[in-house]
Amino acid sequence: MIWRPTPTCREEARTPQGRPCVCWLDRGHDGDHEDAAGYRWEPPGVALRRLRDTWGGTHRIAWTGTLWIATARSQAAPWRTEIEPTPAQLEDRLRHRGSPPTIPAPR
Repeated sequence: MIWRPTPTCREEARTPQGRPCVCWLDRGHDGDHEDAAGYRWEPPGVALRRLRDTWGGTHRIAWTGTLWIATARSQAAPWRTEIEPTPAQLEDRLRHRGSPPTIPAPR
């Protein structure tokens, strides 16, 4: 019998330093992704829902597959767009620009 490796997840992301990484866990795993160096990240769909729940009242949040983008809904906002490689960096940048909204995001 020939040994064949278990298929891996292959979900891609970027580290806070901007380095591309690929999940090496088994395909279909539960929870966070992890690369061979031990860097862990939450699934993009989970991060997108969380960011929209928190910031959707003041910003449109998008995931391009490579970058995370927040665009202020108000055209009068002094800083309209934030673009970051990770959801954590985007959230940190938004927090430094102002506090999260107290009203729920529009659905």
